[in-house]
Amino acid sequence: MQKQRLKQEIGLKLSPQQIQFLGLLQIPLLSLEKRIEEELENNPALEEQAENDNAQEPNEQNWEKNSFRNTNKEDSVREFTHQRELSLQEFLLQQLPMLNLNEKEASISEFIIGCLDDNGFLSRSLLSITDDLLFKMNLEISEYELVPLLKNIQTLDPIGVGARDLQECLLIQLENKPATSSVTNAIEILTKEYSAFSNKNYEKLGRELNLNQEALKAAYKEIGSLNPKPGASFSTQEEGNNFITPDFSLEIQNDELKVVLNNSKVKKLKSSEYYKNMLKNLEDTKGDNEAILFLKDKIEGANWFANALIQREQTLLNTMNCIVEIQLDYFKSGDERTLKPMKLMDIAEKIDLDISTISRVTNSKYIETPYGTFLLKDFFSDAYSKEDGTTISNKVVKSHLKEIIENEDKKRPFSDEDLSDKLSDKGYHIARRTVAKYREQLDFPVARLRRTL
Repeated sequence: MQKQRLKQEIGLKLSPQQIQFLGLLQIPLLSLEKRIEEELENNPALEEQAENDNAQEPNEQNWEKNSFRNTNKEDSVREFTHQRELSLQEFLLQQLPMLNLNEKEASISEFIIGCLDDNGFLSRSLLSITDDLLFKMNLEISEYELVPLLKNIQTLDPIGVGARDLQECLLIQLENKPATSSVTNAIEILTKEYSAFSNKNYEKLGRELNLNQEALKAAYKEIGSLNPKPGASFSTQEEGNNFITPDFSLEIQNDELKVVLNNSKVKKLKSSEYYKNMLKNLEDTKGDNEAILFLKDKIEGANWFANALIQREQTLLNTMNCIVEIQLDYFKSGDERTLKPMKLMDIAEKIDLDISTISRVTNSKYIETPYGTFLLKDFFSDAYSKEDGTTISNKVVKSHLKEIIENEDKKRPFSDEDLSDKLSDKGYHIARRTVAKYREQLDFPVARLRRTL
């Protein structure tokens, strides 16, 4: 007889308004502005607050000569954007008339250009493109017929677009350079020994292609000067409208730290006095019940949304203040090695909020500091215990690992085992597998790929 098990589940059911508030917490500044515009369109009882109206502001927090407060100064917001006037596709389409194509060739070429990814590569197969041309444009054409049209596109600026892989991209660029000995050797390396090139197998390249070390150096330098992502300097229309806007800015003046919540473009909202008066008149005159219910619903919604924005600001400030308080040494110096171990629970306990709330606040918010612009989640890390019992952030270990790799002899780069030994010499006893994980997180390849001539 099978045992019967009784499983008791305890859950917290969130109200629709709580769910909405958590959504407001999670979205970054630019998305918040769009969300406010949507709410203003959907709720006629919600309106923008005049500048001279009294508005509830989040409390200021001051301690130990350090001030953290909210401000609406326009110059506190520094926006970063990679917006361009033209997308890559638009730039290429402008050049098409120079190719002297007939109407059919031009239509197919436009379609191929539309298939390029953001880096300028044709990541789709020619066979799938022929299928699309037949289905969408009723054009029957073979892969073989597409090749010369693709080759024409590959002559357009920026040189290297239209390539089907990195090897072809690099070769296109080399073939458009003057045929010096280093360029000729580079073309031969990429054409005949691409795998050995990718793996930096210098011995095989020298042996198979009869190239000495100086010739290999010159060829690698030539390849290193090429652009592996020729389309990346352009942006699509959608990307062009996306701004990286820090939610906070950190200012340091006379050893005093000031955290600014960048909300100067966020509209202050309130419920409409006009709609509230209309509701009062209907209630006084015992007017239409349906109209009264409609107005009550909209006014309550407007009040809730306006207050939710204030609560959002307070929650963001409380969270950022707590992060700065814990990581004060780092924010004063910018030295990553001064970061302390910090988890979501540490913040949640200090400001009495749920961990999931802190996660939503920190996951997609940026702070601009004199040392760079960072995601809030970048300040969180696990603890590492040294032999003397001292507890430090594992980011400190990563910082030392980065320093070791950057200063290694690139002709004989350290293996992960060697890196583990080097860290041990500094007092950090880290297993080889953990070193490999940290190395990958720091975007360093394995030793053989860090090797140079």
